[in-house]
Amino acid sequence: MKKTTYIMRGIALLMMVSSFTMCAKKIDVTTTPTTKPGEVAVVDTAKETTSTPSTPPTTPTTPTATYTIKPTDWQFDGAKVPAGAVIYIPAGTRSSLLIKNLKGNPEAPITIVNQGGQVHIDVASTASYAFKTTNCQFFKVLGNGVSSVKYGINLSGGNIGVTFDDLSTDFEVANIEVRNCAFAGIMAKTDPSCDAATQRGHFTMANVKVHDNYVHKTGGEGYYIGNSFYKDGVSLSCGRVMPHDVLNLKVYNNVADSTGCEGIQVGAAISGAEVYNNTVTNPGLSPFASGQNNGIQLGEGTGGKCYNNLIKNAPGNGIILLGLGDNLLYNNIIISAGGHGIFADSRYTPGPNFQFINNTIISPGQDGIKLNSETIPMNTAINNLIIITGSGTAINRMSRNVKLTSLNNYTGRDISAVKFVDFAGGDYRLQPGSPLLGAGALVLTYGITLDFYGKQRSGSTAVTIGATE
Repeated sequence: MKKTTYIMRGIALLMMVSSFTMCAKKIDVTTTPTTKPGEVAVVDTAKETTSTPSTPPTTPTTPTATYTIKPTDWQFDGAKVPAGAVIYIPAGTRSSLLIKNLKGNPEAPITIVNQGGQVHIDVASTASYAFKTTNCQFFKVLGNGVSSVKYGINLSGGNIGVTFDDLSTDFEVANIEVRNCAFAGIMAKTDPSCDAATQRGHFTMANVKVHDNYVHKTGGEGYYIGNSFYKDGVSLSCGRVMPHDVLNLKVYNNVADSTGCEGIQVGAAISGAEVYNNTVTNPGLSPFASGQNNGIQLGEGTGGKCYNNLIKNAPGNGIILLGLGDNLLYNNIIISAGGHGIFADSRYTPGPNFQFINNTIISPGQDGIKLNSETIPMNTAINNLIIITGSGTAINRMSRNVKLTSLNNYTGRDISAVKFVDFAGGDYRLQPGSPLLGAGALVLTYGITLDFYGKQRSGSTAVTIGATE
């Protein structure tokens, strides 16, 4: 009897344990493992063994370094300024400013910009400069810090208004106004010295953009970029030294007015140079010497393109070309030059061609295009509009040694016959019925597809003569 009782109790105990085990299987057990910083925990359950996908940690962005130049600071040493930094010049009036030793990089240039309004840098005309950079690379000087102010940095006085000097390269300058300088408004070059680091082959000024600036009332050139003596260099105590090359220069959308010498002068720009969409009025009012009273000078060592520029009232030549011989001049409008509309001379010209295409030249004091370029293999004049109201010649060769290809140029003496929309009012587009429409030769092979105003050149078999459709 006792044996039977023990057996029954054992069976009851087994059933109780089994029941407890079955109930235990219905309870979820969550385990949260210990995680290291930056890791995402994986959640395990008795029912499921799935993992939450891991999300890569977010790398915090480094804030842009900023600096402020106080009104009392006359210089700023950027030796420790990181690439991509922004340097602010607060609104207000201050004296001259020297920036040195900036080193940005192509992907992260250092920016100098006005802050809070217009900056006025006012100095005496006897001061060396109003604003200067020395030994700087990959940087920008911008006056666009306030959208409502077109020229956010306004400089007055100094022998040179703004100068990019002493091995400065790879820079952009825009939206600044320069006036009342004794010499040049904006200058960009390092003159060669007996220090070899300044000489050709050791230093190159490259990737320079000068745009949307306003320079006026200067004693010398408005914009002076590159050295003027590319062929022969200069003689110093250490011997003859050669000026540096300039690569990839872009000068555009600038205004030059009432300058003592040329409105724009470019030298030594051997490759990638473009001078375009600039307006030059009343240059050469007080030149230092004869021959420095032109509108635009493309000096020794300069190649590339010069196009879509408006040049008015130059006492000398509208454009003077002394370039390398890979020069293309097109869509320029030159009005009332005292000398020639365009003057070309082959002083140092290893290249194959001077090309003058679709330019409009009105009322020059002398010839429309004067060619003294005897040594260059070919001069090309196509689709130019030349109105001579004086005693000059439309296209004048110095001698028979000047080689010339001349096609579809329109020459005359009556401005009204051209049928400009409003010549006196500055609208140089053409009215229907103009004799220039569709009368030109095709110039697509020269890469000319637009006119002075940016309008597509019309016609599949002929285009319009002159700078405008």
